[in-house]
Amino acid sequence: MTGGPTRERLPTPPLEPASLLLVDDQQENLLALEATLAPLGQRLITARSGREALRHLLTQDFAVILLDVVMPDMDGFETAQLIRERERSRGTPLIFLTGLSRGPHPELRGYAMGAVDYLLKPFEPSILRSKVSVFVELFRKTELVRRQAEALREAQQREHARELLEAQRRVEAERLRSEASRNQHRWLEAVLAALPMPLALVEPGSGHTLLANKAAQGLAAGCLAYREARVLHADACFRGEDGRRLAEEALPLRRATRGEVFQAFPVEWEVNGRRGSVLAYCERLPRMHGRPETMLLALMDVTALRATASHGWLPLPVTEHIATLEARGEDAGSLARLIDVLRNLPGLSTGRPGQEHADGSSPAEDSGQADNLNAPGGEHRRARNG
Repeated sequence: MTGGPTRERLPTPPLEPASLLLVDDQQENLLALEATLAPLGQRLITARSGREALRHLLTQDFAVILLDVVMPDMDGFETAQLIRERERSRGTPLIFLTGLSRGPHPELRGYAMGAVDYLLKPFEPSILRSKVSVFVELFRKTELVRRQAEALREAQQREHARELLEAQRRVEAERLRSEASRNQHRWLEAVLAALPMPLALVEPGSGHTLLANKAAQGLAAGCLAYREARVLHADACFRGEDGRRLAEEALPLRRATRGEVFQAFPVEWEVNGRRGSVLAYCERLPRMHGRPETMLLALMDVTALRATASHGWLPLPVTEHIATLEARGEDAGSLARLIDVLRNLPGLSTGRPGQEHADGSSPAEDSGQADNLNAPGGEHRRARNG
């Protein structure tokens, strides 16, 4: 933020000529004063009485007042006393002019009234001009300082108003950015919630699940997406590729907490008598948009595909799609590899429908999907796929 305005940076306000008040009941004396002071180039205001002089003081300020002592109705001393009683003119310099002396040491009385000088008529014009010019210069400098202070105060007020407005703009911009970020976060939550694939955002280190969509919450009673769910379902069982039970530290959520990146990690789960199979994926989302590093945990539910692949047959659209790709000369290897992964999941049989294990159990019973395969239409689908 730039510094506040200083007096050196402000333009010097133009000064008008100073006003001089000439008070005398004799017109010829006023003309003589005007002729004497005209070379100073200031504004000369005349008054023929003390009352007229007081009326002028109600509307303007003067650099100096030249006041005749002997005047009818209200003499110079009485006028000076009223001038000094008024707050605005209390510091205005007074120069008494008189051609007569009333009483002993009248100049002492004049100085007591706050006069800066006491001159007897006739006076020397050059001396009077010199004395008056001093007070004119003092008045102009005082006025200049006053105007500069006023200009500085106005400039500071404008600067303060500008800074206040700028601060309000920054606050409003930050509010809009924050609101946009919240709206974007709500939109992202809505998008993730609508996706059919189970997804979870995990905070590395703490293992806190920042967000999990509905699919992830419903998969394995949420045990694969929330560490809190593992506490609620202590009897949940998870097995790996070799069919052995996975340790807690080997579960996808724990690996994501450690910041590990992995692909197609197979997990067999059993919670509350329900079973299923997933392929877990984890990627690291770097810091962006003011958010810290986050782990994205995706859980592909392959329970139905596992049951299908374990019996050696595929839905007709998949086989037709592979045949179409091969007929076009395109690479169908990635899809074939996915099928191989599904067929080779732990506990799966690659036999054809109707084949039995050595112990006499059927593949459907081994996979826990016999009900799905024996459902109406199952025989029709196997016959259609050979």
